[in-house]
Amino acid sequence: MALTRVIAETIMVKRLGPMMTAAGMAVTIVGTNADLNDPLAWATRQLDHATANADTVTDAELASVAVADYDDFLDLAEYRTLQNVLGALDDVDLTVGPRSEKLSQLAAQAQKKLDRLEERLDNYMYATGSSYISMEFAEHG
Repeated sequence: MALTRVIAETIMVKRLGPMMTAAGMAVTIVGTNADLNDPLAWATRQLDHATANADTVTDAELASVAVADYDDFLDLAEYRTLQNVLGALDDVDLTVGPRSEKLSQLAAQAQKKLDRLEERLDNYMYATGSSYISMEFAEHG
């Protein structure tokens, strides 16, 4: 079965739904979730597949992703979605008298999850000789 937007959105919402909700992002699974457009399109391009638009991806474009690349695609989409979640989580800790709310804890948890995912992607890419996540420096030799 070919990868579709609905399948990809379902997996992203299962992995990150609570964090997306806290960040004010949609968790709909209808194949047109605007908050997952960028992550899905970016992940598609990271696997060297073209998208007609930089900010969207269609079922036909996702169908070009090989079955062997599904896990890479989903991890990359999760990575980009987590980056978007972190950008939207701007809550800070509040203390009013004896009452205290630690609203920044979710952002800290998302950052830890992002760091673990990046390490997993880096380890996998190092083992296979691929490179999806750029460290923004030139490697020589």
